[in-house]
Amino acid sequence: MTEAPYIVLAAGGTGGHMMPAEAVADVLTNQGCEVFLITDTRGDAIRNAMADANRLVLKTSSHASGGILSKIRAACSIIKSTIQVRRHFGERRPAVVVGFGGYPSMPAVIAARLKRIPYVLHEQNAVLGRVNRFMAEDARVVALSLENSQRVPKGAYTEVTGNPVRHLISKLSNIAYAVPFGFGEIRLLVIGGSQGARILSDVVPPAVAALPEEMKSRLEITHQAREEDVERVVAAYTEAGVKHRVQAYFDDVGSLLLRTQLVISRSGASTIAELSAMGRPAILVPLAIAADDHQSVNASVIEDAGGGWVMTERDFTPEALTEKLNFLLADPSALRDASDGMREIACLDASERLAGIVMSIVEKERTAP
Repeated sequence: MTEAPYIVLAAGGTGGHMMPAEAVADVLTNQGCEVFLITDTRGDAIRNAMADANRLVLKTSSHASGGILSKIRAACSIIKSTIQVRRHFGERRPAVVVGFGGYPSMPAVIAARLKRIPYVLHEQNAVLGRVNRFMAEDARVVALSLENSQRVPKGAYTEVTGNPVRHLISKLSNIAYAVPFGFGEIRLLVIGGSQGARILSDVVPPAVAALPEEMKSRLEITHQAREEDVERVVAAYTEAGVKHRVQAYFDDVGSLLLRTQLVISRSGASTIAELSAMGRPAILVPLAIAADDHQSVNASVIEDAGGGWVMTERDFTPEALTEKLNFLLADPSALRDASDGMREIACLDASERLAGIVMSIVEKERTAP
């Protein structure tokens, strides 16, 4: 009997790296593979479908962009972690290593290259991240989420797979978008990534408060806020007389998106992938300090497809948002068209595509002379 392929996935730091890894792990496991996760302490804290997977938790530093001391500490951390991972690969050699970007994936990919283990990289954003750029040329495949991704090294072999989304999201993706016609409820979701976003808590409540009373009476707002902001956001919506649910974390984002008619959010890669899969129109506020300004590039892809509207942090004021909401909520056809635009760029089989690349490499390695 052929031994189950042993596949190592390296991801961590944020949900943006962990969620695609989780989705691909689900497919590979169903195909009979044994999946092992290499992550960092932040990635290990994210509860997902890989919670019971065997794993190696690294204490990597991600502060290489700081001063000289931070860079030295980060380099030492990566070297130490690479030695740790290489030792693990010596005890049990993976068939393929898949890196999902970010500094926690770097030791696994470097160790794979040193031991001549084939590796695949997946890039979630429209701009190739620093770690993926550094390791791209020796990768068997650099799997891209978007056509025309930026900063891809010339020597890298690429394939467009899309960005894997969680199984729950893909299951719900074929349910039609409910256009907010007539005098029914208008359901608005405000979400700023795994840690929330203070600017959304600063701007959205006063913008909503300034809407006409008739429109406010129809609104039902679900808002993810930082723990320290929850109380003041609740108070603002209560004073405005708007139905609301405010929490620091939601573990049912799929069901929330199912009911939502307009999203206000950051433009991280996993957020973009889930919004497009579900066909939910969005007002996107890119994180201005994101590396290589990748969130702005992500958001521009959505805007170009007609799936949403981009507001820079500088332009994202209560007055400007009130004007935008007045226009959108008074014209349901704009929301319907944006829902269609979102769905046009969705890639619902991204998990299967990426898993297919991994399995094709496994098969080639098995049959190689």
